[in-house]
Amino acid sequence: MAFDLADLRQRAEKGDASALFELGKAYQGGSGVKPDPRRALSYYERAAALDHWPAVNNFAAALERGDGAKPDVRRAEALYERAAAAGHMVARYNLAILLLKRQGGAQDDARAAQLLREAAEQGHINAQIALAGLLQAGRGVPQDLSQALDWLRRAAAAGCVPAKTSLAFAYQRGTGTPANLPAAIALYRDAAEAGDATAQYNLGLRYARGEGVARDDGIALQWFRKAADRDFPHALNALGVIYARGTAVPQNLSEALRLYRLAAERGNVDGQTNLGMAYRNGTQVAADPVQAAMWLTLAAAQPAGEEARNALGAVREGLAPAQWRRVQEMAGRWRARPPAIGSDAARENRGCENG
Repeated sequence: MAFDLADLRQRAEKGDASALFELGKAYQGGSGVKPDPRRALSYYERAAALDHWPAVNNFAAALERGDGAKPDVRRAEALYERAAAAGHMVARYNLAILLLKRQGGAQDDARAAQLLREAAEQGHINAQIALAGLLQAGRGVPQDLSQALDWLRRAAAAGCVPAKTSLAFAYQRGTGTPANLPAAIALYRDAAEAGDATAQYNLGLRYARGEGVARDDGIALQWFRKAADRDFPHALNALGVIYARGTAVPQNLSEALRLYRLAAERGNVDGQTNLGMAYRNGTQVAADPVQAAMWLTLAAAQPAGEEARNALGAVREGLAPAQWRRVQEMAGRWRARPPAIGSDAARENRGCENG
């Protein structure tokens, strides 16, 4: 144990805010003690009453999550406001994200953008990434692709791997800067080697298409596998395509179908389309027009579902009215499979905490 628990408790009983805060962290994370969210919350609350700003932030975060007590978002927001007003950068970031999540409209978005800018200027890396996203989308601030790129560069320069991936995507697409595929590939490779699934998939895609590198299905397969192992839906589908075509591996339609299903169940539009087509054509699975129409319906509802929309019409024409009603009921009940525990997709924020 890296601290003297008895000493912390003695100091806490005397009203030492720092000791109260450290005890809160210990009981929250189970550091040297059995985890106890309720006790952690109590220590945070006592430290927060003494204007210990990290404790105020942690108290608010626990209330927002319902960690140790029933969720109380309104009280959490008020606590974040207190700490943010005092200049605490993590509270500024957390308050901004809370405002963006509730989608309260232009006023909330503008307030969130301002908070993110304040935290970003203080060096909060997640705030830099989030602010870049708002600048790219023009949400809460006028769209400014060049300024967004500057914030991504700052976050990437600090070593944040997801920021490197986002910066690579900007260079690839020429977003806020002239397209620079060699720079994009170098960043994708750096982030992919650090274990970022999005970068692994995008690097694999460059090799599969021969974009900026010599086409190499074998190398593409390696990167797709790494990303698929992290439950990245696009990579699951891409790996399925490789098995279906028999490029870089012996053709294996059963494995392709399995991978399409995994991607489809995670909500991936290409996986849903490919699975629907498999049911339509009877490819390594018994032809089933109802299942085909269900998966194609889900894919067609997505912006990138043009292929599914084109295929769905013909499938629907072959269905009886009762079958089409069943398709609609199935599609209405469908919910995406949660990402695997510990996967990149399971993490709420792909970022780099530093506060």
